[in-house]
Amino acid sequence: MTSSCDAGEFREGGNTRLAFHGDSGAFLGIYLPTGQAAGDTVTTWLTALHMAAVWGLPFKVSMTLMGALVAMLSATGVIIWWKKRKARRWRKLAVRSPASESCKTCRN
Repeated sequence: MTSSCDAGEFREGGNTRLAFHGDSGAFLGIYLPTGQAAGDTVTTWLTALHMAAVWGLPFKVSMTLMGALVAMLSATGVIIWWKKRKARRWRKLAVRSPASESCKTCRN
């Protein structure tokens, strides 16, 4: 069922629930996703934000761009780390090589 207490685009499918007794049809209760209990309200809004089900297309586009930015920063961070690691290994090999030792003795 859909009610005014549903958050964001969840209003289309509805998150409000009504309970009726299966045999007698007596009304047993209602669950409202927002407005009744603070925990349910927070959970409903966090779920709506996580699913990008609020504020329409501009919010979805901005979240997509933010996700791509995080992925790009992660990838470039790994690339930079890998290049520095490689350079440190080459530097260690250059210091240990016998050719560099013989050049130092020639200068003295």
